[in-house]
Amino acid sequence: MIAKSLFGVMPDGRKVYAYTFKDAVGQSVVVSEYGCAILEINVFGKDGGLHDVALGYDTLAEYIDDTRNFGATIGRYANRIAGGKFTLNGVTYWLPQNDGRNTLHGGFNGFGKRLFSSEAHDDCVVFKLNSPDLDEGFPGNFALSVTVSFNDGRLTMKYDYVCDKDTPASITNHNYFNLNGHGMGMILNHKVRINAERYCKANDELLATTPCKSVKGTPFDFREEKVIINRITPRSYTVDPYSQEIIRAGGGYDHCFEISDNKKAVAEVTGDVTGIKLAIYSDMPALQFYTGNQIGHACGKNGAVYNTFDGFAMECQKFPNAINEPSFPDCVIKAGQPESSYIEYRFTH
Repeated sequence: MIAKSLFGVMPDGRKVYAYTFKDAVGQSVVVSEYGCAILEINVFGKDGGLHDVALGYDTLAEYIDDTRNFGATIGRYANRIAGGKFTLNGVTYWLPQNDGRNTLHGGFNGFGKRLFSSEAHDDCVVFKLNSPDLDEGFPGNFALSVTVSFNDGRLTMKYDYVCDKDTPASITNHNYFNLNGHGMGMILNHKVRINAERYCKANDELLATTPCKSVKGTPFDFREEKVIINRITPRSYTVDPYSQEIIRAGGGYDHCFEISDNKKAVAEVTGDVTGIKLAIYSDMPALQFYTGNQIGHACGKNGAVYNTFDGFAMECQKFPNAINEPSFPDCVIKAGQPESSYIEYRFTH
């Protein structure tokens, strides 16, 4: 079942709607036209109760003011682009530098700050956005469709996009999860498995560097299920030679992993209190694992307060800064040639 309701009104008077998706057992997801953002994910835990595992806000105004990208669709390019520039087909393009000297998540006015149009169908909603030529500095008129569905505890977001010029493109979702329920404190006791044998070291600007390194013998080895906090403290701060990677990221993870096998779950995370398990599937080549190191202090929905480490993100994407790193897989979509990708979040307990 899909229901449409008014979520708020933009400063210019445009109405913003949200859609509530319910599956056969009463679990639900809410997605807004603003930012094509996930507002709620209500799923059952081992206690038999529903838990909203998505961090977020109560009002549209708070999402408009948000700088953390809670639940947002990210584009035109997810993650960081070095120096806020790239050269493509002999032309240098300059982008907004909204992360020090770099461009993060498409710039100050990325897709998470846009109002999508929407069209509801029996089993899905299609959200659409047109990004004009040189929007935030990126070349070409770019058309994006996000098809959202929720059935049997599976939230699927399928991205279809095309551009009339060659352009770098990497679309993802930036939901912050707490599988014990939003507002329930730190996620550091969650158990994590990541389907990756290699990761990208990060420099002082948190830019992914090449070549990718083996995770073996490092705090980045999640090939077997690990409790997050056991990977970052106290060992990583004392004798682990990779501790600087954790320290510069704010005491946790903000790192890119190279996915080993897209036929399997990209990552699996389990809440230590609720027993809710999230399995993530995607056809994208990389995953940014972020443990909410920079959340700071945020007043969230239903009176909740979110602090650092109170949510994690698993951002399936193309490799960060790939437009400037020839050793990474090509991130450019060719003019007039449609591309697609998907992310599926599967919840069980």
